[in-house]
Amino acid sequence: MSGMLHPVGPEDPQVYWMRRATIGVVLVVVVLIIVAFARPGRTAGTAVPTGSPTPLVLSTPTPTPTSSGTPTAAPDATPAAESSAEATSPTEAKTPVAPAACQAADIRVALSGGSGAGIGQKTSFTTQLTNGSSGPCTIGVDKSVFELKVVSGSDRIWSSADCDAWLQAKSPAEVKPGESISVTVDWPGRRSYPGCKLGSKDITAGTYVATAEYRGAATAKKVMGLR
Repeated sequence: MSGMLHPVGPEDPQVYWMRRATIGVVLVVVVLIIVAFARPGRTAGTAVPTGSPTPLVLSTPTPTPTSSGTPTAAPDATPAAESSAEATSPTEAKTPVAPAACQAADIRVALSGGSGAGIGQKTSFTTQLTNGSSGPCTIGVDKSVFELKVVSGSDRIWSSADCDAWLQAKSPAEVKPGESISVTVDWPGRRSYPGCKLGSKDITAGTYVATAEYRGAATAKKVMGLR
């Protein structure tokens, strides 16, 4: 023990203490190395990487569970915004388009009445105006487009165009294909003149022809024998 605390030898005691200190340091280093390699997860011969960048790990947000236990994803705001815009956008009201006037070539004209016509006696005539087209259209009646007249040969005897009151005007009305409107005109059995005037003299017996004409369309005629 005294040899350990008081070195004996030919050299200076400080030399022996330096040697002992060096040996002690070496032993401590060896022990530290053994402890370091003996730690869990460390394998002998595996170098410890130094200075390597730590990879960035992005965490995915966990959906919030609902009361039923099923995860509910966050709603997308874009479709909701589009739906809101559609809901608030005004709806343009479509205005129905009224049917156009019937073409004169598509109107069929038929005339009835005149039975028992006599001189100076009122006789009624009824004209049927039929839509002969394939679609609905409108037909109106006034003296600018319709006339009922009575002639005897080339002699013009009477005309509804001589007086507005003799022809009951009809506003344009929609008529479906095959349907018709009717126009009734009374002939007083006398001659007429413009301005609602009637002749003072009776017409003579003979053959007379009543003609219904819708401007631009075919005409219809009714032959009568007055006695």
